[in-house]
Amino acid sequence: MIALIDSLGAQEMFLLVVIGLLLYGRNLPEAGRNLGRLLAQLKRGFHEFKDQLDRDGQIRDVKKTLHDTTQELRRVAQVPRAMADPARAVRDLANEAISSPPPDTPDPSSTVPGPDAEPVGPEPSPEPSPEQAQPKAPGPAAGPG
Repeated sequence: MIALIDSLGAQEMFLLVVIGLLLYGRNLPEAGRNLGRLLAQLKRGFHEFKDQLDRDGQIRDVKKTLHDTTQELRRVAQVPRAMADPARAVRDLANEAISSPPPDTPDPSSTVPGPDAEPVGPEPSPEPSPEQAQPKAPGPAAGPG
């Protein structure tokens, strides 16, 4: 609103005042007050709306915390039952493990081996010993005779 007033020149402001006087006459101050009240109510309404959205987010967080807490209490309550009937406890754990999604495991080919890791691949051939590296001298030639 103020940006609109900054862009108006003196002539435009004078023209708006004349139009306001012609339309409202003596009721111009009352019309201004009513406009101010309307703007204040709109501003209050927007603030209440924003506060309600913030409260909804907080309520959602509280509900999630409450749900998690009840789940933990149920698990804690199962401990004495598990001690009384261990076979059932093992069966329940197995069913829970089967029904839950598998954990994310990294791809073994994408992992980088650490400095202690064994080398993967063909083993290098051993270096030849000095005796094996030197060629043998040719012996006496075996000829005819």
